[in-house]
Amino acid sequence: MSKIFLVFGHYNQNSFNAAIRDTFKKTAEEKGHSVDVVDLYKDKFNPVFAGEKPDDEVLDHRKRIEEL
Repeated sequence: MSKIFLVFGHYNQNSFNAAIRDTFKKTAEEKGHSVDVVDLYKDKFNPVFAGEKPDDEVLDHRKRIEEL
């Protein structure tokens, strides 16, 4: 089975996008896949890159993706 890294970023946890996330995760797991979800909004992720060294959060995301 597959390992899936799902990136989500929406301010409203009751949004249609959140419902899609939840349905996708549930369905994938029911089919035997593992799903690792990162919520960029909840983590207050700053998407602006100005050439600085990546912080611990970015390094954690990278590690999780490489484990796929």
